[in-house]
Amino acid sequence: MAWKRHKLHAIRESEADEATRAIYFEIKETLGIPYVSTMFQVFASFPDFLRLFWDRARPVVETSEFFAIAERLGAEAYTRMHNYFSIPDLAWKIENMQFSAGAQGELKRAVELYHYSHPLLLELCAALVQAFENPEAAVREGTPTQLPAHREKPILVEEENAPPETRRIYEEIKRTLGTPFLNTCYIHLGRWPEFLGEYWESLKPVIASLPFEHHCRALRESALALAAELPQPIQLSTSELEEAGLPRDDMSGVVQVAGWFLDVLSKQTLTLEFAKIGLEGGVRSTVAA
Repeated sequence: MAWKRHKLHAIRESEADEATRAIYFEIKETLGIPYVSTMFQVFASFPDFLRLFWDRARPVVETSEFFAIAERLGAEAYTRMHNYFSIPDLAWKIENMQFSAGAQGELKRAVELYHYSHPLLLELCAALVQAFENPEAAVREGTPTQLPAHREKPILVEEENAPPETRRIYEEIKRTLGTPFLNTCYIHLGRWPEFLGEYWESLKPVIASLPFEHHCRALRESALALAAELPQPIQLSTSELEEAGLPRDDMSGVVQVAGWFLDVLSKQTLTLEFAKIGLEGGVRSTVAA
């Protein structure tokens, strides 16, 4: 696997050097996200690549078309989960857990943050994969967008600080999703361990099902197809990486990890919609998947 072969690790903001922190800040400001995605933290394992990637990606994400396409992708993920899976009423469950009105509101705002951010990250990753696979994509003028803003910084319960039961759930999430890294949304939901446990137990059989795998693949293909509609696709071929001096082994690792993140983000986008729909009252699907 790519992360084992190349010994990748995620570089948190607190661990990053000054140059990487500056890129992290630009990414957060441009995407309107108050956290640094694990995808960028892992790409920071290749600092030369991260700098070049963001330099080429920034003009793409500064267009209104990018955000509109990501919104379409998010709507598709929501529809797939709503129409094809039975989802419990998680709102009723947190009321029974005696969550205060303030805690319920904070939890729902957290889920809304990732409902917004996951499709953006998935679409950006798809655009990167398209850049590797189709470096000759046509470029046309895009429409500038006003920078969005989600300013409420998430309170994260990192693995090393989590209580034993939460760490157990974290480990199970990583094992089930096939990732050595926890997505930010899960360590954010760790702030509400009772909810995280209920959510995860409800989600596990869905993730293990063949229909879920089908919808993950379909969402992944939609992300790639939508990336081809971007007016300014990322211009970053493997030959350009080589010309920029990226070592061949690092270049191979970057390409593999980008493809891997495309799969992981497809899963995580769908699993987050499970939480959103559950907090909206859930749904009992009558459609055959």
